[in-house]
Amino acid sequence: MNNKFLWGALLVIALVSVSAYLYNKDKQKTIDQARDEAITDQVQRPEITLNTKHQFKDGQHIFVGLVELPNPCYKVTTEAIKDQNETVLNINYASTSEVCAEVVTSKEFRISFEGKADETIIAKLNGELVNLNIFEIPLDKNIDEVKVYNKG
Repeated sequence: MNNKFLWGALLVIALVSVSAYLYNKDKQKTIDQARDEAITDQVQRPEITLNTKHQFKDGQHIFVGLVELPNPCYKVTTEAIKDQNETVLNINYASTSEVCAEVVTSKEFRISFEGKADETIIAKLNGELVNLNIFEIPLDKNIDEVKVYNKG
């Protein structure tokens, strides 16, 4: 009877040990995946952030913001390119090849396009993905009259 009890206890200990090992192994795999995703997000995160005002009114998205330029002689162009899954706001700037004082200047950009209220919108500045810091403007306000004060 003593041997049966000993073998039973050893079997229970072995089962508990294997279960604990498998649980911890799976938990470590989940932690490793979360860490890898965080590292990937950190590496792929754009360095530039554009502050924009946004209003969705009558099926129309309106984005108004500022882009920092190397000097006042740069020209800003914008376009919205839609595909099935998202809309890309392309904001581009280029020199007008005029002689200008090298003074960093901010210029306003405006992009309007028809779309759905919940569609995915991303932005690119001269082809590079940027973060959009969006300030939602209520429908009862005129987007051009609302001031957004940004530090830095």
